[in-house]
Amino acid sequence: MSGLEQRIGVEQLRVGLYIHLEGWTDHPFLFSSFRIRNEKQVQVLRSLGMAHVLYDPSKSDQLPLPPSPLAVKAASSPRPVDPEVEAMWAAKQARREKLAVQREAMARCDKTFCTSMTTVQSLLRNLFSRPEESLQQAHVLVSGMVDSMLNNKDVVLHLINAKSGDEGQYFHALNVTVLALIVGREAGLDAAAMRALGLGTLLHDQGKEKVPSQIRLKKAPWTTAERNFYQMHVAYGLEMLQQLPGVGSAALEVVAKHHEMLDGSGFPGKLKAHQIGRLARIAAITNTFDNYCNAINPAESMTPAEALSFMFKYDQGKFDPELMQLFVRSMGVYPPGSVVQLSNGQTGLVMSVNPQNLLQPSVLIYDPDVPKDEALWLDLSVENTLAVTKTLRPQELCKAVLDYLDPRTRISYFSDGGSTLPRATPDVR
Repeated sequence: MSGLEQRIGVEQLRVGLYIHLEGWTDHPFLFSSFRIRNEKQVQVLRSLGMAHVLYDPSKSDQLPLPPSPLAVKAASSPRPVDPEVEAMWAAKQARREKLAVQREAMARCDKTFCTSMTTVQSLLRNLFSRPEESLQQAHVLVSGMVDSMLNNKDVVLHLINAKSGDEGQYFHALNVTVLALIVGREAGLDAAAMRALGLGTLLHDQGKEKVPSQIRLKKAPWTTAERNFYQMHVAYGLEMLQQLPGVGSAALEVVAKHHEMLDGSGFPGKLKAHQIGRLARIAAITNTFDNYCNAINPAESMTPAEALSFMFKYDQGKFDPELMQLFVRSMGVYPPGSVVQLSNGQTGLVMSVNPQNLLQPSVLIYDPDVPKDEALWLDLSVENTLAVTKTLRPQELCKAVLDYLDPRTRISYFSDGGSTLPRATPDVR
């Protein structure tokens, strides 16, 4: 009970009061805190057998009705079964069962991601000591992802519960690959082009092995010499991969040009649009996005929504506009990993996008009355009375919300084949 809430009798309820019900499993409503919208909700509340509810004057449009002893007695009397109330209870139970199924699906997606990550770590670490075996692993991994995406009508992008750590390059490689393949699918690439795109993005930063860690992992701004050394990773990677059999020219072009921008501002060649192929253009978009979200210095990392906004507002001219539109369509206006505030005042974490409506993602809702392991996961395209009103930075959240929603310190994505910004330009690495 907050300092603003007051306890009132159920006989005092009326439309316009903002109330809080204690015990999420003890009532048939979706939320434990809400504004009463109609008389039917008043009737349902009075039929639940509770004597009191909590009421928040600051969020209410009306004052409670006066207390009435007779009404209290009537409210506590047994009432006949209301079919509408029974339907509400059944719908809530069905929702809980559906949530359990969703969590199982997400657990499988997490498991697949972890398996893929283990493969990525192994093949990238051993690429030059055991090249044949490692490239075979890479081809099998990429082919599996491509086949899954091309053979399933609906591919949903999910936020993955990846832990942050000292192996960011492996998360980055897999992230950029997953995002690039999703854009490639939207762009209508055939299987061969998708495989080349996947292999190129998986290996795109291999040249960083030759960049000293004190430069590669430096959190402070680079000197000019350090920046020039860092940018050599593209040439190093291309030279290293050209020595390996099984890396085709299309994949090598992705490696060579993943930092090139259409306006000539990229590196190492400062190439212009006509010199950059479509696969490298896709890689440039997804590589930049992941670098914005997962900066070397976590304090500089953007939220996914901020990264998309920044790319649109300040990076215009750098990326292929058609491919950028496809990327946004894949990510949604509020990409997975975004912390958002809903129109009812509640806070949530975007878990997956809705390709049919970019403004209505699926959101994990913070509700202290609901156990964390049963947290509501709402599809806003179904709960159409709710909408996202704004995005939030994790730093704006109190500890209770942070602990409950657990916004990721490293934003990682995986696909399920079945189912106001500062002007300073970020240090993109």
